[in-house]
Amino acid sequence: MVLRMVGGVRTGEDTEDLRAYLTRLEGSPAVHETVLLACGNHGDERPTWTYVEADAAEGVARRRCLQCATNVWVLDSESRWTFPHVWSCQTCGQSIAEVAAGLSMPEGDDVRWLVLGARCVDCGRIDGLTDMVLPGTPLAEVMGCL
Repeated sequence: MVLRMVGGVRTGEDTEDLRAYLTRLEGSPAVHETVLLACGNHGDERPTWTYVEADAAEGVARRRCLQCATNVWVLDSESRWTFPHVWSCQTCGQSIAEVAAGLSMPEGDDVRWLVLGARCVDCGRIDGLTDMVLPGTPLAEVMGCL
């Protein structure tokens, strides 16, 4: 794991660095669990490379599997969609990322807050995408909507 700052830009070598980033966010609720998001349409070989669209101001996001083009809306994003641009790395311009979710569960298995982050598959830049406040949603329900 090599999570570091290079020229004022947070970078990481792999998805474990992305997950570590989500657990160290300053001024946010504690993240108790992190989940690397992958497409469920491929059996045991779940690809993690994706395109992602997110609107930080409105708390909406969706990702599209690079292998099969399946779209997955994060939680209730579809009903509140704002048509944000596809994320692209501000360092190298790549638009393919690995995406992870950080989950805050201060009282057991109910998720109260979710944060999404992306790691550029080309240069390793790590960016925050959006976050969502939840009304104590069961973990199993949240996992089904990622």
